[in-house]
Amino acid sequence: MTTTRRGQRTRRVGAVIRFTVVIAAAGLVFLPVYVSMLSAFTQGGTIARNGLIPSLGEVILDNFRQAIDAVPLLPEYLVSIAVVTVQTLGNLITGSLAAYALVFPTWPGRRIAFALVLLTLAIPGEALVIPNYEFVSGLGLRDTIIGVVLPYLAMGYPIFLLRQAFSAVPTELWEAARLDGAGHLRTLFTIIVPACRPQVTTAIVWSALAAWNGFFWPLLITDSAVARTIQVGVSQLAASEASEPSVIFAGAVLVVLPTVALVIVAQRFLVNGLARGGVLLRDVG
Repeated sequence: MTTTRRGQRTRRVGAVIRFTVVIAAAGLVFLPVYVSMLSAFTQGGTIARNGLIPSLGEVILDNFRQAIDAVPLLPEYLVSIAVVTVQTLGNLITGSLAAYALVFPTWPGRRIAFALVLLTLAIPGEALVIPNYEFVSGLGLRDTIIGVVLPYLAMGYPIFLLRQAFSAVPTELWEAARLDGAGHLRTLFTIIVPACRPQVTTAIVWSALAAWNGFFWPLLITDSAVARTIQVGVSQLAASEASEPSVIFAGAVLVVLPTVALVIVAQRFLVNGLARGGVLLRDVG
């Protein structure tokens, strides 16, 4: 009995310690986010004067107006939305088609093709900047939205994720659809994709976040606000408003809010999709 009670006490102490560590780690991660949000909604120096809990009278929205007036953030916001839409749709289409071709039809070299897809994941994006720049410039697409999205309409990770998801679909389901006279495209988009909705959602969210957070390539390939994304705009805001950190934080909040909202809305699908993707890793090769 004594041993049992001692074991229960030890487990309780261990649980309390783990809970405390998790709360402390979450606080350390969330503190910079909270300070950024607070700085965006208060005048400069408010945190230094009054601490991390402001009064309602100190909350203002003028920082956001200054951020929007300092650089053309609203047009760049619209450009970013267009880039995210086109790039995500491109990744979904090319990823689904490539994954389908790597799983269901039997053809020589299928494993080699998948190995090449995996190889692209090991290539740093910076190594492709110069070839992409020469290619896009040669087509006369510099400083255009098409030039921003063109090199990223097909990417390795969505292909990998969807290939792993499609591998879990029973082959009998595909064969039945083909015997019923369904073509490859109809089979893919009416049977295979709906059967892998969590992983497809994960691929969509990943592609959207990658497109929204892209910075170096839009900075390199654009010269004007016509095709400049919001990430480049915020970097210019930081340079032009260096003496007003609250305005910079306001611009950063405007950039972060869509990604936070997207992750919150798609969280259930993300967790489910990534969990299934992890289980399916054993099928690689």
